[in-house]
Amino acid sequence: MIHAGVLFSASTVHLEHITMALNCLTPFGIKDDVMIYIDKDGLSFSRQNNHVITISLFLSKELFISYDYHSGEDLNGYTQLCLKINHLLDSINVVNRNKDDVVECTLSYNGEGSPFTLIFEDSLITEKVEYSTYLTKEPDATGLELSNDEVVFNCIIKGDVLYSAMQDLKEIGCRECYLYAMTKSDDKNVLALVSRGQLGLSKILLPSERSTLEKLEVIDPDTGSRVFDVPVIGFFDFSAFDKVRMSAKIASKAMLKKDVHGLLSVNILSDTNDVVVNNPKGPTPATNRNTSLPRDYPGIVTEIALLERADFEPTDRKEIELFMSFNEEDRAGTDVYKPRCEQAASKPVPTSEINDTNLLHIGQAPSRDDNDNAADDSFRPAANDIPLFF
Repeated sequence: MIHAGVLFSASTVHLEHITMALNCLTPFGIKDDVMIYIDKDGLSFSRQNNHVITISLFLSKELFISYDYHSGEDLNGYTQLCLKINHLLDSINVVNRNKDDVVECTLSYNGEGSPFTLIFEDSLITEKVEYSTYLTKEPDATGLELSNDEVVFNCIIKGDVLYSAMQDLKEIGCRECYLYAMTKSDDKNVLALVSRGQLGLSKILLPSERSTLEKLEVIDPDTGSRVFDVPVIGFFDFSAFDKVRMSAKIASKAMLKKDVHGLLSVNILSDTNDVVVNNPKGPTPATNRNTSLPRDYPGIVTEIALLERADFEPTDRKEIELFMSFNEEDRAGTDVYKPRCEQAASKPVPTSEINDTNLLHIGQAPSRDDNDNAADDSFRPAANDIPLFF
């Protein structure tokens, strides 16, 4: 339903997809204001927290059945307004809940002083919701814009891998997060997330295969050329870094860049094939949940900018480098995990006497050497041969 004579009007049936996109904004404050920018290409949603992290999410006009925007006399070529993000989500979630019918949603706005209107229509009923809008100062983006000429780190990684790693950081109680990257001359690149929490330092090594880590570059900002065997480390407060996790959850690919000023830029693309919700039970009547997305729709495009913590001391950097160097030594050997149990025995046990497949010697006859060495037939406790972790 297009409203003639209004500044902006667009209709869509992909409410599930819009909900998925708007949920990426909720870590930045579910009841806080969100800036909406309307132009001829689509809708942009922007949110900033404490001038430390900002998010910009774009929904292309191809997502909508019909899209009509008249900029009028606005020389900027776009219209901006401000409202609560939870208002949009609440309305869409209520209408889209347990629906067995296709619901068409029409969004409209007629400029300053007018409400932002949502109209929901199905085969039986039409509902209309109006939300008051207001103008506010555009967020100050100073320091939150990437300096593309001074990038020191650049990588492209699969979204599900990044999400799993960030989820693990949350589960182990991470408080401070370090992003570690190093390209090596022997092509064994290293990309890791290092956590500092109650358990001390922990690291999550991300897979370095080309199918997962599509690109990894460490760049000298003075010459613009690639460098090897020199690590790049970013230091972030985890409460801010974790806000990226919801966007990574729906990402097909994520591009991470860091410049010399300590700004980390995360560009996320959610391919339509990755976010379509399929019904495994087979053909069902058309609903908003199984309506296919348009073929020319590029997907959800998200850009997040995060400032590094200022209190990254040289001693902390040295500690992280030393911590990661141990990992390199382990990877160079054949066995990464080497349990040590010498303290469990009262005296060292010769390697030749250890049976790897039968530590307790159950059902195993004593060797001839054992009979010869035993001066008497006294009972020898088997506990001396049992590792401590038993």
